[in-house]
Amino acid sequence: MTFMSRTWTTYAWLAVLALGTAGCLCPCPNGVVAAAPATPGAGIQAAPAMAAPAGPVATGGRLVIWDGDGAGAGAQGWDACDPKAGCSKVGMDSGSGIGGSNSIKLHGDGPGYLGMGWNLFGWYPENAGVDLTPYTHLTFQIRVEAKSPADAPDPGSVGVLLGCSRNKNDSATVTVERYAKGFTDGKWHKVEIPIAMFTKGAGAKFDLQSFWELRIATWSAAPRHFNIYLDDIAAEKQ
Repeated sequence: MTFMSRTWTTYAWLAVLALGTAGCLCPCPNGVVAAAPATPGAGIQAAPAMAAPAGPVATGGRLVIWDGDGAGAGAQGWDACDPKAGCSKVGMDSGSGIGGSNSIKLHGDGPGYLGMGWNLFGWYPENAGVDLTPYTHLTFQIRVEAKSPADAPDPGSVGVLLGCSRNKNDSATVTVERYAKGFTDGKWHKVEIPIAMFTKGAGAKFDLQSFWELRIATWSAAPRHFNIYLDDIAAEKQ
């Protein structure tokens, strides 16, 4: 079986996602949607090769999981959208991160579902993962770039959820706006989500000891045109 075949077999279950304690199939009008491959044609983008791939880096009560400049080297991403309505593309972007570093860039065009996933280990080995149990919060930096508020994603529809390698049960979905008011204003915002939020409701079976993928998605009835940048993904004990 090829790598691509294994990838799509593994990710077939990503289409169902929780909003609070209820689930829905993508797209979910007026609600948070899952970042799940819509068709086998969705792209898989690898991070640029680095001299020495590195895993998460711990400093005190903070574990840097991905920063685009060392921690998390070897990560890969996938993007997906409603092929009849919109288009998503994800990848590493040089110079657009915090302080001119690298970032994860999601470009979205069109209405409907637009989303991505960023596998922190490039799906290898199959049991790879970060143990979140010693920490209280998952944090990351986010910045939204759009020509106008009408082009930016609807803040209330932007959701984040986590994938794990051990049992393949998704976490609950958390809206970014709840922890970063006004995050679509073009500036960097630090999002600090209590890890306990990811295990509520439909996320009860999510395995905190094998977190390996961060997913972001949005949905809109009207066409949107934007870039979402992510940087400094970390676990923190606060």
